[in-house]
Amino acid sequence: MDSAWSFYDKLIEGVDSTLIVDHFSLGVGWTEVWAGPYTGVAMTIKERGPVRLNTGIIEGKTLKDVSALIKSWDFLEASLGAAALNCFYNSIEKVTELGGLQDIDLKNLVPETRRKKNAFIAFQNQVENKKVLCIGHFPHIEKQLAGRCELKILERNPRKGDYPDSACEYLIPEQDFCFITGMTLTNKTLPRLLALAGKNVKVSIVGPSICLAPQLLDMGADNLSGFCVIDRKKMDEVVRYADKCEIFDAGVMV
Repeated sequence: MDSAWSFYDKLIEGVDSTLIVDHFSLGVGWTEVWAGPYTGVAMTIKERGPVRLNTGIIEGKTLKDVSALIKSWDFLEASLGAAALNCFYNSIEKVTELGGLQDIDLKNLVPETRRKKNAFIAFQNQVENKKVLCIGHFPHIEKQLAGRCELKILERNPRKGDYPDSACEYLIPEQDFCFITGMTLTNKTLPRLLALAGKNVKVSIVGPSICLAPQLLDMGADNLSGFCVIDRKKMDEVVRYADKCEIFDAGVMV
């Protein structure tokens, strides 16, 4: 039986060891990593852990070594690891090879096309009259899915009407569809959530924080709906100014 870390090791092993990190920012809302021509971004999780894995300077390290920080129990540091994974896997070139940018004209992007691949809109017809669980309270999720399906929402900090995240053990196996926030890769809950879903629940991992790695499709995900950075200077502004909404003006959903 594989160790619990093998899930993460397979993602880290796929990262090009020749790429060097030349810029990073740990922002209030988002974290970014640059390596060569590539840029990755992930949501910043601020919870601190008992120890950090990294004790040196980040810039100048290999992207692979920084990606390994995804295994840190200091979630602020793990956010940096998530952004590093995305720097490698969420490049335009790799996502194009996987077919994730079909019907998207990258030279003529407008707000509508940047958000065209929104997972909740893309799957509206498939979830019709189904049991659907959303792990993470995404903006506008009720508007996009409520009324079409039997929707339940799990959230670590529940709002009125949400289930606490501990309900996952009971609710996931009962669903037809499950949308999981990519932040679960950073906080280490994703392997367990995929195990609970098994083969009977269709799983889409959603949001800018998820790396678009084909390995995740072998680990239980049926769909990956993430984000590619196109304008790194715009993304750098978004990270430094802590503007969560403007992230989508710097890239495209895929």
